[in-house]
Amino acid sequence: METKNHGSRTRRILGALAATVVASASSLSAETRPVSLDDCVKMALQKNLDIRIAYYNPRAALSQLRQASGAYDPSVSMAARQNFSTSPGQGNALEFIPVGGESWTENYTAGITGTAPGPTGTRYSIGGGLSRNSNLLFGGGTNGPIDTGFFYRPRASIDLTQPLLKDFWIDSARLVLAVNKLGLGRSEQAARKQVMTVVANVALAYFDVIASRENVRVQAKAVETAERRLAEQKKRVEVGALAPLDEKQSEAEVYRAKADLIQAQGRYGDSITTLRNLVNDDLGSWDEVILDPTMTLAAEPYAFDKKDSWHKGLTQSPDIVDAQLSLDTQKIRQKYNYNQLYPQLDLVGGYGVIGAANNLGDSFHDIQERTLPNHYAGIQLVFPLGNRNARESLKQGKLEQERLLLSYKRIEQNLMRDIDISIRSARTNLERVNAAKKQREFAAQALDAEEKKLANGKSTSFQVLQLQRDLTTAEA
Repeated sequence: METKNHGSRTRRILGALAATVVASASSLSAETRPVSLDDCVKMALQKNLDIRIAYYNPRAALSQLRQASGAYDPSVSMAARQNFSTSPGQGNALEFIPVGGESWTENYTAGITGTAPGPTGTRYSIGGGLSRNSNLLFGGGTNGPIDTGFFYRPRASIDLTQPLLKDFWIDSARLVLAVNKLGLGRSEQAARKQVMTVVANVALAYFDVIASRENVRVQAKAVETAERRLAEQKKRVEVGALAPLDEKQSEAEVYRAKADLIQAQGRYGDSITTLRNLVNDDLGSWDEVILDPTMTLAAEPYAFDKKDSWHKGLTQSPDIVDAQLSLDTQKIRQKYNYNQLYPQLDLVGGYGVIGAANNLGDSFHDIQERTLPNHYAGIQLVFPLGNRNARESLKQGKLEQERLLLSYKRIEQNLMRDIDISIRSARTNLERVNAAKKQREFAAQALDAEEKKLANGKSTSFQVLQLQRDLTTAEA
């Protein structure tokens, strides 16, 4: 009969535990969904909001890089203009000198200007145009106006400017382009770091759910044991074999165990919510989903290689890669700052042809045959006096480069420190787990021995309750 009562009491406790856990998940009709760690990681990579936000940064950086490349997009210009002018008549009419008239001019131009992509910063301008003009000349005395008719002047030319000192090996366009290339790499490392952080948090949250679930089991077992002991104490009090005070102590222990169970259940519900938040982008739709890990906690030995871990950390860590990219960026800026110390010395040259005829066909024939060529070549120098802006920019860049070098060294040192501490912590925690297992075994043996002593009247309920608490703590 006692065995039946004990079994029914156990079922009531477990039933109440299940109902409480489900209720903590916000609904009695909650769905329990078994999940592996790989399942949770895959869901996080697709749904986690922090990862999805981080993915926008490389896309924005790529857009900035393409925008910087726009410095080499040529500019096309076109213009059309008509001009009419009249000059008053002045002069000696007896000598038949035109002393005034009207002029009509049309100008049409088109051209392409830009900077050639490449290592030298060559600037170019390619253009052409057509002008057409006619004149009406006023005569003197009996002479009437003289109409000259239309005259056509087409032209085509190419002009080149090649920096020889300043802006030769790097200019503002190449600086921005190079910096944005490295900026793309930095944004990719930031996104990679965010992914690594989320995956690590998912793993921690997943194992936290398992630990919380196991703690609920331990605390439920403690409640079961406390209620069983209370029932036994009541029988012994009824027959006068035990003082009423011992029964009160057992009742207090039951409620203490229940309070611990409620706290453990709340922690279990919180851990599930944390995991759901990491692997989904719509927490509300998962309000009735209980994620049930299929794994169990197991502490297994692992052979750590600190030198190998240091090497991987110092070459693969997103922080160290980002620091190196920052240094590379500053080196490019310093290259530009140094180049700006030089004067502007440019080699210039150009070639063009023109046409000139009273009809359009003949004037274009002049262009085709290069009848009227023109060309030029030379150098031009602009020497800034003082040039304090460039000199101070170089000094500031040097200070920034030294600061970044120290920051890089600090990141290296912190990585090595963290790896060293983490390896030592892992080894220590493995030993603690092994010690905790022994502690639980001996706590169970001590409790069993104390319960036998209590049955023989050689111990007290208080001592038994204290050992029961020790066992619950060791199991947790």
